[in-house]
Amino acid sequence: MKTMRTTILLALILVAGFSLQAQTPQPEPPSRFSSWLPYQAIPSFMVISDPGDIPFAFEWEATPLLYSFGMTRLVSPWHSLYVPPPARFTGSIELKLTGQLSTRKTGASRKTGASYFGSSAQLIGHIPLIERGEYLGLNVGVAKYAFAGSSPWFKVIGVSTLFGFVEFNVKQSSDPSIWLGTIELRFF
Repeated sequence: MKTMRTTILLALILVAGFSLQAQTPQPEPPSRFSSWLPYQAIPSFMVISDPGDIPFAFEWEATPLLYSFGMTRLVSPWHSLYVPPPARFTGSIELKLTGQLSTRKTGASRKTGASYFGSSAQLIGHIPLIERGEYLGLNVGVAKYAFAGSSPWFKVIGVSTLFGFVEFNVKQSSDPSIWLGTIELRFF
């Protein structure tokens, strides 16, 4: 009899515990923006072939506008800031703005007009090559950089891999003759 009372008492305590847990408000999952924002602090890497010097730079990117032509028509093709990776690597045209911080001053004259900071606006097309761009994609576009008192135009060509997470791009300007190599980490 004592064992039965103990069993019933434990069962009531267990049911009461589940009832209290069900009534407790559950925390809301983090919003898409709050989970995206911390990743934007991680920079991409850039090497600049400046005449007489090859500085290393960090680059931060933002995508104010992207049009995806490779996604299903059930999803909007337009994206801003937060871009799901498949929208980019399955085929898209992207406007991105970047800011750079160089390890050395760039510019022909280190004393006047040289700076550690730069910026750019880039129009890049992402073309899927293997597995709808998940394994390999081609990046082609143009970029307008502003650093050290100059603002040359660049031609951009590169590849993206690992579901669009990693991009290797080469950027070349004819006047003045500058080459940029970038390893870009694209979180969203």
